[in-house]
Amino acid sequence: MRVCVIGAGFAGLAAAWTLQEGGAEPLVLEARDRVGGRVHSARLGNAAIVELGAEFVERGHRALADTTGRLGLELAPAGMSYGDREPRGGLGVDRETLWAEVAKLGRLLAEPGRAWRRPGLSVAAVLEALPLDPGAREAIAARIQVSAAQPVGALAATSLDHAGSTFDRSESVRVAGGNQRVADRLAERLGPAVRLGAPAESVVWTGPGVRVRAGGDVVTADAAVVAVPASVTGRIRFDPALPAWKAGALGRVVYGHAAKLFVPLRRPAPPSAVLSVPDHYWTWTARGADGAVQPVVSAFAGSAPALERLGVAEGPGGWLGRLRALRPDLDLDEAGVVLSTWDCDPWVGAAYSTRTPDRDPGDDELLARPAGRLHFAGEHTAGDWAGLMEGAVRSGLRAAAEVLGRLPG
Repeated sequence: MRVCVIGAGFAGLAAAWTLQEGGAEPLVLEARDRVGGRVHSARLGNAAIVELGAEFVERGHRALADTTGRLGLELAPAGMSYGDREPRGGLGVDRETLWAEVAKLGRLLAEPGRAWRRPGLSVAAVLEALPLDPGAREAIAARIQVSAAQPVGALAATSLDHAGSTFDRSESVRVAGGNQRVADRLAERLGPAVRLGAPAESVVWTGPGVRVRAGGDVVTADAAVVAVPASVTGRIRFDPALPAWKAGALGRVVYGHAAKLFVPLRRPAPPSAVLSVPDHYWTWTARGADGAVQPVVSAFAGSAPALERLGVAEGPGGWLGRLRALRPDLDLDEAGVVLSTWDCDPWVGAAYSTRTPDRDPGDDELLARPAGRLHFAGEHTAGDWAGLMEGAVRSGLRAAAEVLGRLPG
């Protein structure tokens, strides 16, 4: 069985490798000139490795950790926690008070009869209705907004189901040498089955197979895995058109907006994690694969209003000034600043999928459901794991299992 996989991000590559191991013949078409999708590692001039895209592997991300191990790669402790950030610039709440209020939030949400999961309710509405310390409420809202890359007023209250992982104090890890190594190693295993610079233009899926036009060539296959973000799926012409239930679910996917800033450091700094509550971004310094703290401070801003406030569209200057004020403890080498934005990537145009208050609860199943010989992968199809590298990998494994289920026993 030959399978055309559209997209060489973590979802498409995980699907293709699983298909290959299952006895199928995958062919991966990727629009970019590299693999990895929204995962992209880079090395700065001072040798620090930074993640221009997705970064941390958190506790419970077993599919990604298992894949990393099977590829012979290691996870390196970062010396800091993605979920434990010192709040600065808000209403004066300190770290320990914040954690006490986070624990209180968990107890309040668990109270019997508290109907906070009902459709149409936002995170902002739930937080406002709970008896929380005002400074802690502001810091919690900022923390959730940054991570979701969406204002809490436009974020479904059900997103609070993940508050436990959002505020997990466990030490974070990353792939030693850069998360990009996962994609590169998968591509090595697939060899010539990966074609770069080949954006899919059309998919004909009538009759006994599929025909995919990409980069001027036509690929024929028995089935296809569509592993591109919902934000760009509409660029592919499907013949016949996708069923209304599938097109509708894809059209309802809402993406958050985020950007990252990296500034080399002239002097070493200890591991750290600091949240700018009013500006809705956070910064960190972390250990690399060798255990030493890398000479760079990284920053992540989440939500369109945060990016506008920091002047991201005009370049790094405005954000750099805010960073300088937030982190006077760091000796910044500002000449080496690097700004990375998902919105500027033409093959996604946003960050990652989020849940809005009016989202149809049945969309998780519709996004993952196959349509004939077409199977769908990508973090937006991963249900509770959406928005994560873990979700991308899980979705690829699921789609591959669906396709392999077509093989005669």
